[in-house]
Amino acid sequence: MYIKSCHKFLLSIMLIMGLMMVPVYAAQTETISLVDADSGYKIVVPNFIDIREVEVDGEVIKAVVAEKPVKDSLGTYTFFEIQTTNEDASIIASFPGTFYGQIGDLFYELEDGSVAYRPSLYEDFEELVSDNVFVFDFSVMDTNGEVINVFNNIYFVFVEAEESTETPDTTVDIPVEEAIAVPTASKVVVDGEDVSFEAYNIDGYNYFKLRDLAMAVTGSEKQFEVTWDAEKNAINLVSGEAYTPVGGEFGVSDGTESVQAITNQSTIYLDGEEIELQAYTIGGNNYFKLRDVGEVFDFAVVWDGELNQIGIDTSVGYVAE
Repeated sequence: MYIKSCHKFLLSIMLIMGLMMVPVYAAQTETISLVDADSGYKIVVPNFIDIREVEVDGEVIKAVVAEKPVKDSLGTYTFFEIQTTNEDASIIASFPGTFYGQIGDLFYELEDGSVAYRPSLYEDFEELVSDNVFVFDFSVMDTNGEVINVFNNIYFVFVEAEESTETPDTTVDIPVEEAIAVPTASKVVVDGEDVSFEAYNIDGYNYFKLRDLAMAVTGSEKQFEVTWDAEKNAINLVSGEAYTPVGGEFGVSDGTESVQAITNQSTIYLDGEEIELQAYTIGGNNYFKLRDVGEVFDFAVVWDGELNQIGIDTSVGYVAE
């Protein structure tokens, strides 16, 4: 564990007063390189205010100051997003805490080189936020579970949001809805070949990882590219282009239990035009309704109940149920 769990501390009066007298900055999204600009790792902090020195137990440290995040419908908080260009990075594990000790854990797969830092917390964040410096860290593992990078002692202080005098944002937030996802036990055949997918059934429909589908149909007339725009929180789909693998495609876990899914919050573009596709986030990965993807890229999706088999055929067009 990378947390100074043995240290009890009191925030100095100077620190408390400093936070209460924070100048009214316009909070913004800020990208911060970890270690240095060449490390290949960054964190993207929403509602960033500034970086300042704070004193803890007589030790002066530099901490990121940001507006307090808002609890989502699942009761979790997103503190920042981790981004990396390291192609070997596959899994993020973390044990967030304060100087009093560990307060939660996180274990997520990276998707397109990024993942939201949204840990499960053992304690009430609202009770901790006012008088604590938070200590975040994370380990990076490859597909074999081997640790390839470790980042320790990323300090954060959260303050209450100030009322903004700027023009209100007219962006409409996508409602976050929860669903139960059941692992799909059906066999999947793509153009006559058996392909192993990690897929889930939600409300009677099958959901697949978008990049798995893109890789499965690459080389056919229905191929498509998938890219990620972190700045816009957007998924870009380009029809007719071969898919570029990023690693981790067709990874299948041994899980057989139902899991929780939430509606995907990313904007989706097809050839530059915004579209709507039904999608859920499960364990840090985005899963899309197979029939929606088939309709968009015009490949057939066929169900064989006798064989308990899902068929994807790129030689013919999509036919609605």
